[in-house]
Amino acid sequence: MNLQDRKVIITGASDGIGRALALAFAKEGAKVAVCARSQDRLDSLSDEIEGTGHLFCSADLGKAEGVESFHKNTVKQLGQVDVLVNNVGAILKLASFFELTDQDWEDSFQINLMSAVRLSRHCIPSLKKSACARIINISSIAAAGPQEVFPHYSAMKAGLSNLTVSLAQTLAPDKILVNSISPGPVWSKSWEDEARAQSNGSNLEQVKKEIMEQTGKTIPLNRMGMPEDLTGLALFLASDQSGWITATNFSVDGGVTRNPF
Repeated sequence: MNLQDRKVIITGASDGIGRALALAFAKEGAKVAVCARSQDRLDSLSDEIEGTGHLFCSADLGKAEGVESFHKNTVKQLGQVDVLVNNVGAILKLASFFELTDQDWEDSFQINLMSAVRLSRHCIPSLKKSACARIINISSIAAAGPQEVFPHYSAMKAGLSNLTVSLAQTLAPDKILVNSISPGPVWSKSWEDEARAQSNGSNLEQVKKEIMEQTGKTIPLNRMGMPEDLTGLALFLASDQSGWITATNFSVDGGVTRNPF
């Protein structure tokens, strides 16, 4: 992929997709700057990741000051930015429309959309200086196919997918390529939390297995996705091989979406 020494920011890297992306980029020789709210999980990632010169920064990207602090630390550590992966996001509350408060909507807005807006704004001056500038936004198939539950999350992911296309046009003259990846049902912390809630503290592994099997039955490939299922596409989009791809959304969902266009 020719990603040796590329400077890559990955948000929300303590677990799930973000963690898998950090490990994959580092394995390809990139220097990564990652953040999450949990320092313990970042320490665990630092013990496992390949290479040196990486940054592991505890920050709350749901707040403007958290984004600014993380960006400052990244520039200090890496010197520049070649690839920005806006991955951080969370459902926050598994609820339907009438169960959500104004604050639930505001919290979702800040972490799922404004984190990407703010960090992109901070990174664009550095990206303009890169010969291989990329922004990759991790959206969701819920953006185009919302369900009854967590409408706040789906709406914010729709906003992120929309932002992707807008930014791609704005930054095209600067040769900054902007694309999004929309995962389907990928096992992550939110699924883990749901399993814990259902298990009531007992038989957790059995509940997890049942959830995976039941969800897998709704997917043409007959299994839930794992975080590692997204890494190949992300590495490709960050590489020189994707030089004529921008303003595009890629569904990685085991065939759930089935959109021919």
